Amino acid sequence: MNKIEKVIKRSEELESANGSWRSYCQNLAKYVLPRKARITAKREKGSKLQLHDIYDSTAIRGLKIMAAGFHSNLTNPSSKWFNLRTRDLRYMDLREVKVWFKDIEDIIFGALSSSNFDTTMQEFYLNSGCFGTGIVLTLEDALEKIRFTEIPIGQVGLEEDAYGRVQRVYRTFELTVQQAYDLWGTNAGPAVTERINHKPDEELKFIHFVGPREKRDVSKADNINMPYESLWVEKSKKHLIAEGGFKNNPYAVGRFYKATGEVFGFSPCMDVLPDIKLVNAQVKTMLRAAMKQADPALIAPRRGFIAPLNANPGRINYRDEKTANDAVTQMPTGGNIPVTLEVIQQTQAGIEKALFVPLFQALSQITKQMTVPEVQRRIHENMVLLGPVVGRFTQEMLDPIIMRVFDILYRNGEMPMPPAEIQGQDLDIVYISPLARAQKESEIYSIQAFMQDVGLLAQADPSVLDNVDYDKTTSVIAQIRGISPEIMRSDGDVEEIRQQRAEQQEQMAQQEHLAKGAEIVATAAGAGKDITDASRGDK
Repeated sequence: MNKIEKVIKRSEELESANGSWRSYCQNLAKYVLPRKARITAKREKGSKLQLHDIYDSTAIRGLKIMAAGFHSNLTNPSSKWFNLRTRDLRYMDLREVKVWFKDIEDIIFGALSSSNFDTTMQEFYLNSGCFGTGIVLTLEDALEKIRFTEIPIGQVGLEEDAYGRVQRVYRTFELTVQQAYDLWGTNAGPAVTERINHKPDEELKFIHFVGPREKRDVSKADNINMPYESLWVEKSKKHLIAEGGFKNNPYAVGRFYKATGEVFGFSPCMDVLPDIKLVNAQVKTMLRAAMKQADPALIAPRRGFIAPLNANPGRINYRDEKTANDAVTQMPTGGNIPVTLEVIQQTQAGIEKALFVPLFQALSQITKQMTVPEVQRRIHENMVLLGPVVGRFTQEMLDPIIMRVFDILYRNGEMPMPPAEIQGQDLDIVYISPLARAQKESEIYSIQAFMQDVGLLAQADPSVLDNVDYDKTTSVIAQIRGISPEIMRSDGDVEEIRQQRAEQQEQMAQQEHLAKGAEIVATAAGAGKDITDASRGDK
């Protein structure tokens, strides 16, 4: 069996093994993300959404609010949300190193801003919030330098290594014959070239496989010797369209929650799917009850009126000769709308809480007068609840994307050469978005509380201040706050300023000492003159 047949066989095995999971995701999408409810159900492109079973949109709105909250507070396009630094922090005290990192950060942010990164991440947050798993493909692009693609959950089969890291991705997707020909030309294979002239709209299945390369020459840096292997295959003819490689896996797979032994993640929508179905049934029942009260059914005598009765406004019903008890009355409804509404609102509140809607709407939830620090502290305390999710998103999704973008830009010569001191050093990513800072905000609160305690002790014994390194404290707070290194002076500049200040103070002290000495001499001379004058007067 050659490697093409092996890839096709394995992708089919994973598709079969994930059948129940795909059905689960289809059920989730039906109630929470209807526009993506085409995982197991076929929906024609451009056809209207199937919303027949949707009577309450709390989950749909809540998922959008949660996705927007993550996007605004973790990867906000209008502000810088990460910094780069060396793993050995001693080099970060050098101003030229700090400025170099600032320059490459600006280049990366510029590349992200000019690409479709923001729209892709919005879809990732929706996918991970609904299905528990989101996949993003990062490739080079001739026009935008970087191109991101949000991969539907129903297209992929995933394999993890022994440590729970996604290593192999089997993506099965459909393209029209015309799209495949535009993308690969005649390399797309005979299935495409045979149909391009008379069936350009017919859809064919393709497979993209990415995984660790089993055999390679590490001394070579060409595509077919990269650490990760890439194969594009047309499935019907088992035709290899293209073979290449990547330094890093271009597929970033982020899971909202993760259970050991499970490849796909779990989502907050899964936690409240019973409530989502319940509230739809509750609203449906309430609507029926309200309709019965607004337009009740009628009770008519078996004889007397000529059927069928017309209960529409302004209509006339005719009857035969009068018989006993031939009145038409309303059928009792017996529903309690206020109680039903209260139960529905409780269910809706539970769904919104599970989707973190109150957290992301924390500012609008504040009802009393509070100072700005109090408001910030309250928001940060709430955001800490998202710590595990933020950590997983940054590790599984954002870290691979940033490093891949860095590698692409560096390989294309768009990065300045690093200072000699850090060449060959490993890089670390530090996230400074509001959500990431919220996880570190407790450090600043601890520092502030410590400094207050030291201040109280210093009132009794000022020598305790000698235990605090104020320069290091300032540097630590600046790193936590994500302060630009451009506004921070280098150690050499600080030392020079302090030396100049010390010299000025010494000169002022000398001048003051000389002035006091002159004043003493003048006073002594005046006193001597007074004594002389007094002695002359006595004579």
